[in-house]
Amino acid sequence: MPRTLQRRPLLAAVGVLLASISSAAVATPVHDRAGNRLEALIEQPAAQAGAEQASARFCTADRQWCVRTAREGDEHASQLQIEHHLPGAAEPHTWFIPLDSADADAAGTDQPWPFIVRLAPGADAGQVPSDPQQAALENVLVGVQRSVTTMYSGGDAGASTLVLSRIRHMDDGIQIDPDVLTLPADGHAMIRACFGEQDSTRRAGACHDEYSFHGVLTLDPAGQGMPVLRYATTATRFPVGASRLQDSQARGPLRKQDLRTQTDPTCSFQRVLRFDGGRYQPDTPLPECGEFTEL
Repeated sequence: MPRTLQRRPLLAAVGVLLASISSAAVATPVHDRAGNRLEALIEQPAAQAGAEQASARFCTADRQWCVRTAREGDEHASQLQIEHHLPGAAEPHTWFIPLDSADADAAGTDQPWPFIVRLAPGADAGQVPSDPQQAALENVLVGVQRSVTTMYSGGDAGASTLVLSRIRHMDDGIQIDPDVLTLPADGHAMIRACFGEQDSTRRAGACHDEYSFHGVLTLDPAGQGMPVLRYATTATRFPVGASRLQDSQARGPLRKQDLRTQTDPTCSFQRVLRFDGGRYQPDTPLPECGEFTEL
């Protein structure tokens, strides 16, 4: 009988995770040289999540900033809701960032990025509000993770993307830059490769090809001005030589030494991201990794 290998544990799709930050990040934000700081958001009790179509609510430890996602009628459209609680104010300032419709052919979810980057005064390097009260207000980077999944015959696939937005205070009110950075966050795929006893024998019992992708976003401690971000990824495939771009039936029989997870050198990379021209730009272009980051 064909033998199906157990699927390998994959990192939960919770946005671009910060591997260097443990749960202690709630109490100990990461600072850079300019005074920008990155901190984890705290998920609030379910009773505070709000409407049925809304995600859980995530807030900073001091409760000044809270975010959640919510759907407004259209099951494929949602929005990111941001609350800014100012000391002494009875009600928070609330803003909404519409999110593009999800892929109608795949099941999708939108969740808040469970981190926030709180910008140091003047870090935007733009026009400083002449109103001292506006100038004293904190600007931030917040994000949403957009995930889609699909089922295959004998397998499945999922992919998620992180989208960061900037919120800054101006003389004439708030300005929202809705997409200053978009990055692949996580991806996985398991694809059936055996359709009978002969296939199982040729595949040495490994009856699925498996692919994974994981991105890590961190704050560069040496950064000045707008936060400098570092992005590192790891992409793997199983068995050795598996490819979504080729027919698995066309390759030769697998050997015992092929039954291991292989790191893909092209899609396992590091980049430095700097704010330039209204968006974050990598120091060198990102490689094409659709094999790992698309359904």
